[in-house]
Amino acid sequence: MQQKSTEVIEATTDLLAALQSLDYRFTITQELEAVFDRPVRDGLYSVTPREKNYFNDPQQFSPLVNSRDGALYVARVEGQPAGYLAVRRNWNGLALVEDIAVDGAFRRCGCGCALLQRAIRWAREQQLAGVTLETQNTNVAACLLYEKMGFELGGIDRQLYRALHAHPAETALYWYLWFH
Repeated sequence: MQQKSTEVIEATTDLLAALQSLDYRFTITQELEAVFDRPVRDGLYSVTPREKNYFNDPQQFSPLVNSRDGALYVARVEGQPAGYLAVRRNWNGLALVEDIAVDGAFRRCGCGCALLQRAIRWAREQQLAGVTLETQNTNVAACLLYEKMGFELGGIDRQLYRALHAHPAETALYWYLWFH
């Protein structure tokens, strides 16, 4: 398979509309038993496949376009919008990745990695202490990516999603990448 050209650019209001039409759903086939101090792969187990849709809304991050305290980045593959990442300065001196999403057709093209690298660069430019983000134990691909990029699992919340989902086992995972 030929490697496609992936680039990350700052979002514009025009790009937000294109991002809105992308398909961010994925199928859950594995989950992660959330335990500290062991590799993600060692905590995976198979589950009955089901679809996950976060109903991503890139428009909600429009205030980050040209913002001093945050940024909205777009990954493009061969010039086509493929995903986005929203990051902002958090109250605790870290950069908070509020959302990262890649269209299903563009996964495994390096978009997620490129978006995270850009967020990390932004955090360093802002002289922040590191980067934090949250995902769920059902988003195994994201957990593997964060681990690969040097993030450490720093917190587990088994109650955060309890009121929202019919699937009570979904667990919030808090990941951290420290610069010092």
